Amino acid sequence: MKTLAILILFCTSLYGADITTTNVVGDITTRISERTGNDGKPDLRIETVYRGKTKVLQILSRRNKQGALAIVSRSYLVDGKLHMVESDENGDGFFESVAVFDPVTDNFEMFTRQADGSVKPVSTEALETIKKKKAAADESLGKMLHDASDKK
Repeated sequence: MKTLAILILFCTSLYGADITTTNVVGDITTRISERTGNDGKPDLRIETVYRGKTKVLQILSRRNKQGALAIVSRSYLVDGKLHMVESDENGDGFFESVAVFDPVTDNFEMFTRQADGSVKPVSTEALETIKKKKAAADESLGKMLHDASDKK
């Protein structure tokens, strides 16, 4: 399962982007960052939506098999804190996975969306595996950020 979409969002945003545009409509600001591939076409697009200065939505798009940008995950935030991520695991345009986060405890639950739109919790074994991978990714990201701050 590609449940580390959040890690991808954070890591890619740390390294900046080749192209960044900002649109403001009232108190809603949308910042779009794109990283281009060797062919000059966007490989990755991160669209971040703010209400005032608070992040409320982040949409990650990557190239699909046809080479067009396709949304692979949407992250929903409240008061700038992550609450839910839905992701398209196989690139078919259907968001198969849903993760719901408790921003106070950093705990989360994961669900699989069925073709009829219903959701089922992932197995306990799968959830524990995902939590271990997330913990390892969080630790690696923490070390990377710590090392980067030490170099400044």
